[in-house]
Amino acid sequence: MEDERKRKEKVYRLALFVGELVLRNGGETNRVERLGRLICESQGFRYASIYVTPTLLIVGDDREHGVTFMKNIKERGINLMRLALVNAFVMNMVKEKREIDFDKAIFLLKRLDKMESYGYWTKILAVGFSAAAFVFLFDITPLEGLLTFIIVTSAVVLTKYINAMSITPILGTIISCFYIGMCSLTADYYGYTNSYHTIIIGAILPFLPGISITKSISDLVSGELISGSVRTVEAFLTALSIGIGIGGALHIWSSFGGVING
Repeated sequence: MEDERKRKEKVYRLALFVGELVLRNGGETNRVERLGRLICESQGFRYASIYVTPTLLIVGDDREHGVTFMKNIKERGINLMRLALVNAFVMNMVKEKREIDFDKAIFLLKRLDKMESYGYWTKILAVGFSAAAFVFLFDITPLEGLLTFIIVTSAVVLTKYINAMSITPILGTIISCFYIGMCSLTADYYGYTNSYHTIIIGAILPFLPGISITKSISDLVSGELISGSVRTVEAFLTALSIGIGIGGALHIWSSFGGVING
């Protein structure tokens, strides 16, 4: 009985860690439940219950000598490659239909968690080029495209440093969007651009909560009302922080006598 309890603890810990990786890398709530249940059922524990919200994960059961584990999820992001690797790892592990080597599985999952698909500066440059390419759809000049690239890359770097010092993620978005607004208006003031609003549109693209909105709709359609509602509020707060940052820049600029062209 004691050996069976220890084995159950290992299975539930593995399911918990997989769920944590999926949540932290942008996975849906129903994916966490599905993968966790597959791991538990493949090892003979068919009564496992999995409770998931974007900030909390619980794996346990109500059997005699039951085991329950809980994990708070404080940091979340988007890494679709890592998410796909974790999903493939679990599916291959379950398909083997044999007892899992838990130590090896945890070791491999930790390696996946530390794996980086691209370097930090590669990501920053990709964001800058994407934003610059987008604003070229509005028939702007090469100089305005270069300004967009510089503003958006520096804003993303600024967000990273602010979030590292602050416990409030939206603070970084507010300050960075304020920075974007002020830089765009300054460029317009000195005659480097005649369409500061186009630069603003391109520069805020990396901050838009498109994936959060998509995930919230997916959760709501799947019947995950709590998770879907939380993700919806999160997306709304992100959009609100963007508006506060840009709106604050426009308000301060006009309050100090700056001209805002329509």
